[in-house]
Amino acid sequence: MARDTWYRLDNVGKFYSSQAGSSAQTVFRYAATMRDDVDPATLQRALERTVSAFPNFNVCLRSGMFWHYLEQAAEPPAVHRENLPLCYGLHVHAKSVLFRVSYHAARINLEVSHIVSDGRGSLSFFKALLHAYIEERYGVEGVPPEYDGSDHQKAENSFDKYFERDKAAPTRAPKVYRLSGWRDKADPTFFEYHLPAGRVLDLAHDCGVSLTALLIAVIMCSIRAEMPRRERQRAIRMDVPVDLRRFFKSTTVKNFFGLAFVSYIPGDEDEPVEVVARQIHDQLRAATQADELKSRMNRMIKLEKNPLLRLAPLFVKDAILELADRVAARDVTTTMSNLGTIRIDERLAPYLRDVNILTSTTGMNFMACSFGDDLSIGISTVYSNPDIIKNFCRFFSGRGIEGTLNLNKTSEEVAEDRIETKIEASMKRLGGQGPARGEATDAREDDGR
Repeated sequence: MARDTWYRLDNVGKFYSSQAGSSAQTVFRYAATMRDDVDPATLQRALERTVSAFPNFNVCLRSGMFWHYLEQAAEPPAVHRENLPLCYGLHVHAKSVLFRVSYHAARINLEVSHIVSDGRGSLSFFKALLHAYIEERYGVEGVPPEYDGSDHQKAENSFDKYFERDKAAPTRAPKVYRLSGWRDKADPTFFEYHLPAGRVLDLAHDCGVSLTALLIAVIMCSIRAEMPRRERQRAIRMDVPVDLRRFFKSTTVKNFFGLAFVSYIPGDEDEPVEVVARQIHDQLRAATQADELKSRMNRMIKLEKNPLLRLAPLFVKDAILELADRVAARDVTTTMSNLGTIRIDERLAPYLRDVNILTSTTGMNFMACSFGDDLSIGISTVYSNPDIIKNFCRFFSGRGIEGTLNLNKTSEEVAEDRIETKIEASMKRLGGQGPARGEATDAREDDGR
């Protein structure tokens, strides 16, 4: 049977396509450290096998009169030695392929545009790539593919399938605290923080909460420590992406996620992390009930379903969808996404050391996953001041849980960021506000995803 040469965007992909060509385009990055240095020729063969199984990833974004759409790339995909900044924009022109595979030393990297897929769908592609590479490199045989859905199932628009307009309930956001400070959107800082998963999970269980709730609470308390007293009546509000596939029995690898929102108002008290974690745990349980998620899913795509918007020309749609995304981002302090335990067949696992996930950002984002006893937390930030991240790491070291922290900048670049932070602090003491580098706008604007 002939395969499709073009694909409709899913409903959320249409939102992200409005970012195409801008510095704000959202890119996921998956990195796996292998047992040995990567063999490029073997990785190329593995990529060709993987794209054959997931053809809807090897696509370019094209534009019609009313909607963007995805078209099969004319050229076969090629791996390359890593030579670009992390999460570098994927859509540059009409022939840009919306994913890339690179390698460096023992690392295999996959970067995917959110236009094509979400975190869980892209993870399926990445795991298939690792599977094919290990089979090709080490001769491991007889391991069945973890994902064996049909092309139709992979490309299904599950948002359309399960959308119910009359169940799109409105949500009210409290007055939200937004991060501020000197920013450099052109040169974000990316951190990989590795912790022993078992120790952190034991700590979460001691608190009577989930691992996700504990991580969110530590982030919130890390932000609280840097909040001006006058702002502490505002809510630290976080959105938590939730995979909808398990609620709707979907096997799509397109975007299909919902958002759970949790918030915490610090007030005048510095409550212990354990107390905050229990509050967040209860909020998460309520926000991740199937009915709640479905209601928010319907609200998330209701705008795109608006009959008037559907009749508008593409440039009008792009402007409205981009504006809607910016407005939504202003109701969120930061984002935390936990993709959970990454399970690999026991015959393949010995060839892998660790896995890390990051995302591009215009503010500050956290992404977590675990492989074996390694809990990896990817942190992306455009802010020069690293104190929130420092507070986050110090919480675990203060509990006797030591980790390792990697970042994408040299010591000279870090020193430059520290100088900016000191200048910012001095200006605040004098009653001023340091602008983002190269920007004249208020540094609070456009925070979030």
